[in-house]
Amino acid sequence: MAMKLTAKDLSLNATTLELLRQVDNGKRVFEPEADAPESLGKFQERVKLLRTLETRRLIAEINGLNMARSAGKTVIDKVRLRGGLTEKGKALLAHYDAGGHERVA
Repeated sequence: MAMKLTAKDLSLNATTLELLRQVDNGKRVFEPEADAPESLGKFQERVKLLRTLETRRLIAEINGLNMARSAGKTVIDKVRLRGGLTEKGKALLAHYDAGGHERVA
């Protein structure tokens, strides 16, 4: 039986699709590219995306968040996943990769 994908599932941007591909390729730990405040700030957006993917049940659960202090704020500097893509996440990525949905920029 085919996985039912909603319009919300099919409205992913290129950054989100790239995160799904990284998880599909075995990546389980996500960290900022550098220790610089700009990199940590940019990484917080990635953390939000990972949490959204978890909430939408496209990736396995997040089982670890490392917190750090940067510029007087508490930020997340590492995210660990328990597993990879869920069945729904695999179906969605397959749908995009098969050209079943318009490619996003």
